[in-house]
Amino acid sequence: MIRQLSSLLALSAMAAFGASAQEKPNPSQAVAWAPGYVGSCGNCNLAGRNLTGWTVSGANYEEANLEFAFMRGIQAAKTNFEGINANGADMRGAVLTTAKLSRAILANARLQAIQASGAEFKQSVLLGANLQGAMLVGANFAGANLQSSTLDGADLSGANMTGADLSQSTLLNAVFNGANLSLSKMDGADASGASFQDARFNDADLTGLLGWSDANFTGACGTARTLLPVGLKLEVCQ
Repeated sequence: MIRQLSSLLALSAMAAFGASAQEKPNPSQAVAWAPGYVGSCGNCNLAGRNLTGWTVSGANYEEANLEFAFMRGIQAAKTNFEGINANGADMRGAVLTTAKLSRAILANARLQAIQASGAEFKQSVLLGANLQGAMLVGANFAGANLQSSTLDGADLSGANMTGADLSQSTLLNAVFNGANLSLSKMDGADASGASFQDARFNDADLTGLLGWSDANFTGACGTARTLLPVGLKLEVCQ
């Protein structure tokens, strides 16, 4: 009887040891980590902070200081970034679908390949920002300052660019099909290879537009007050 009991205890100990060994984490195994904050962080000072890969969808960061912050690949759909200072921030590949960035300072920000369709950029400052390859379908840039920005290969189909200043910007192969560019300024902008099919240029100033002869203006229209470079003709908007 004693011998049988000893054998059972030994087997139980071995089983427990085996289970512990199986449950013990492997230090070499990669562990997924997805930091984020979806509450309210209005007026927060996050200047220079590393927020790469964070999930902040639906959060409130209104008036936050994100100057020179690292925000690559953040998930920020429907997030409120109104009035933020993100001067020089790195937001490459960020998901900003329908996010609110009105009155945001995004000067010299790195916004390549962001997904920001339907986002609000009204009255925002994007001076010198890089939006190369960005998806901005239906985005609202009314009154935004995009001087000296890079929009090469960006898709702004159906975007509201009313009153936007695109002077000295590069628009190589960008798509503005169906966009509203009324009252916009494009002095010194390079539109080589860009498409403005069915876009509206009511009262816009395109006098200094470069590369327009290599761009597509099929179906685009303007008004008698639209200023055009010599040789470019547009239909009258109905």
